[in-house]
Amino acid sequence: MSRLIAAAIGATLALAVAVSAASAADTQLLLIHGYGAAAPGKDCNGRTWAHALRYYKEVGGRARSSMTTIGYYEGDDPADCDVIVGDGDASNERPIQGIARDLANYIDDAHTSRGQPVDIIAHSMGGLITRVALLGSAQGWAGFPSKLDVDNVVTLSTPHQGVAHPSAHGDRQWNQTGPDSGFMDRLHEAGSGLGDDWASGTDWSLVGSEEDTTVDYDSGIDKGNNADQKYGYEDDPDDSGEVDHTGVRTLYGESSYDLRYWHASGSHGSHHTQHGWSPLKTAFQAATHVGDNLPR
Repeated sequence: MSRLIAAAIGATLALAVAVSAASAADTQLLLIHGYGAAAPGKDCNGRTWAHALRYYKEVGGRARSSMTTIGYYEGDDPADCDVIVGDGDASNERPIQGIARDLANYIDDAHTSRGQPVDIIAHSMGGLITRVALLGSAQGWAGFPSKLDVDNVVTLSTPHQGVAHPSAHGDRQWNQTGPDSGFMDRLHEAGSGLGDDWASGTDWSLVGSEEDTTVDYDSGIDKGNNADQKYGYEDDPDDSGEVDHTGVRTLYGESSYDLRYWHASGSHGSHHTQHGWSPLKTAFQAATHVGDNLPR
């Protein structure tokens, strides 16, 4: 089994799409950026997601129209992001749950209410926004829709257990990402974890890296707590590129990464290879493939 896993992870051929092109295009892929200075905002379709958009088009066979970049900051320009959720005026003082409510209502209005599921790839704080969008909807929080139809969520270096340097910034959003914040406590209280019933309708994949100094490895994979899949990039100077906080959403190319992989089903343990997928391939496989195209 371990040789099969290693062979699947270490394949050096172009990304093989395990589902048909038609079914992949039927499910919209949402790309959600992370924390940053709200006033200048993010260049969603440029610096933030340009590598992913190009890779998923050219290697993954996705039509550009099947991928939607999501903005939410006051500086996020509609010319640079496909969709701005809420009023598009979120500052760094706007709580994460407020942005999550905006995202939840967008997904419901544009997709769930029309019978259309979505897949999500989210970077850093974007993963917390996504997690709370689904959690608040499932638990009936005020202002959230009653249910969201989300097939797959992939979080890339999301601080599920907090950021590595909580004193680096002083705004409300960054404070919420501190390991000892009430926000973090709420995410992990009984009944709110990714292994609990509310999350069961969505396949959750968490990606973390030892080379990330902003969100450490354990936090990125929410170590000690359940998720359907976890992918951990280990510190290796011989990798094709450093999987730091930016690299986890930009690196592609050779399958030569030191990667450890877990799956929640079955009784087998983790699998490790030094010929692992690039971060962009990992995210794409996890977000668009039933069973992630790996043998169990």
